Amino acid sequence: MELFRNPQIDFMGRKVVLTTLSGILVVASIALLLTKGLSYGIDFRGGADIVLRFADEPSIDQIRASLAAQGFGGATIQKMSESTRTAAHDVLIRVQPQEGDTEAGDVAGLVINALKAGLAGASSAGGSTLDVNVAGAREIERVILTAAPGREEEVRADAQAIASYRNTHDGIFRSVDEAASVPGVSAATSSWLRENAVAGGFAIRSADYVGPSVGKELKRRATYAVIGALLAMLVYIWFRFEKLAFGVSAILTLAHDAIIALGAVSLTGKEFDLTVLAAILTIIGYSINDTIVIFDRIRENTKLHRGMGLDKLFNDSINQTLSRTILTTALVLLVVLTLWLFGGERLNPFSFTLLVGCISGTYSTIAVSCPIVVWWRTFVEKKATI
Repeated sequence: MELFRNPQIDFMGRKVVLTTLSGILVVASIALLLTKGLSYGIDFRGGADIVLRFADEPSIDQIRASLAAQGFGGATIQKMSESTRTAAHDVLIRVQPQEGDTEAGDVAGLVINALKAGLAGASSAGGSTLDVNVAGAREIERVILTAAPGREEEVRADAQAIASYRNTHDGIFRSVDEAASVPGVSAATSSWLRENAVAGGFAIRSADYVGPSVGKELKRRATYAVIGALLAMLVYIWFRFEKLAFGVSAILTLAHDAIIALGAVSLTGKEFDLTVLAAILTIIGYSINDTIVIFDRIRENTKLHRGMGLDKLFNDSINQTLSRTILTTALVLLVVLTLWLFGGERLNPFSFTLLVGCISGTYSTIAVSCPIVVWWRTFVEKKATI
C-alpha cells in the first residue's frame, strides 16, 4: 500500500531548519533534567509506597500528623485518582528509606500502627485481636487459631476466602458482618468474627519497599543499560553499513530520542520507574529500526546511482520509504495512544513515554540521522557523494 506516488519532498533542503528544531528540543530537555530532574519511582529512590483505601473520605492533614507523631515526618501523602467511586478514598503514602528494614511488611506495619494510634475513628481496632481490613490471610488464620485451635484446614480456607474477597470486591469491608458473610466461610469462623473482630476505617491495597542500597544499584544499572544499548547500536550500524558516518548518526539520533523522551517525563512530572526505563529502551529499538530501513534504501540506491550527490540520494531514499514510515508509525501510535488513554494509571507513564518516543523517533530518522550523515561525509570525509 502506497500513500504517495513518487513524492519529491526536499527534506535535505530543509535540514538546517529540521536539525535546529531538534537541537532546541534537546537543549530544553537537558535543561529540564538538570533543573527539575526526574521524579524517581520507588525502584530508584528506595523507600516504601503504601496505598490505603479508606471507608470514608480521609483527612490528609490528620494522616500527616499521625505519621509525623510516630517518626514519619518526611512521608509524602497524596490522594489517588478519582476515576472510580472507591478510588476517591485511596491514599498513597510514600515513606523515605528506613535503615534496617528489608521488607514492605515491616514498613507497612509501622505506618498502619501509626495511623491506628493517631486517627480518631479511622480504625476502631484499638486493642481488638483482629482488624479484618488490615490483616492478611496468614494473620487472620493465626489470630483465629490462637483463640480457637483445632480447625487448621478449615480456618486456613476461611482466611484465604476472606482476604481474597476483600481484595477483589471493593478492597475494603464496611462492617464485620460483611466479612463474616463472605461465601464459603464456615459458620464457626463467621460467629467468631462477629464476636471478636472489627472492620477498621482503612485497608491496605498494596505495599512495596525498596532499600536505599537497592535503589542506588538499580539506578546505576539503568544508566549502564541505556549507555550499553547506545554503544551496541553504534558498533552494529558501523559494521553493517561499513561507514563510521552511519554509526555516529545512529548513536546521536538514539541519544536525541532518549533525551527528548526523558525531558517529556520530567516536564509532566511522571514517575521514572522500571516501566519507563523499559519504554526508553523500547524507543531506542523502535528508532533504530526505522533508521535502518532508510539506511538500507540509501545503500541500495548507492549501488544503482554511483556518484549521485548526497542531498539528492538521501532525498530519493527518504521519499521512497515515506509511505512505509507513515503507515508503520500510524499503526504503532494507534496502539500506544489507546494504551495511554485506556491503560489505567499504572501504565500511564510507560505509555506516555512510548508515545513521545515514537513521534520523536520517526521525526529524528529524517530530521537528524540523515543530515548528520550528509554533514559527516561533506565536512569530515570531504566527499560530495556517497
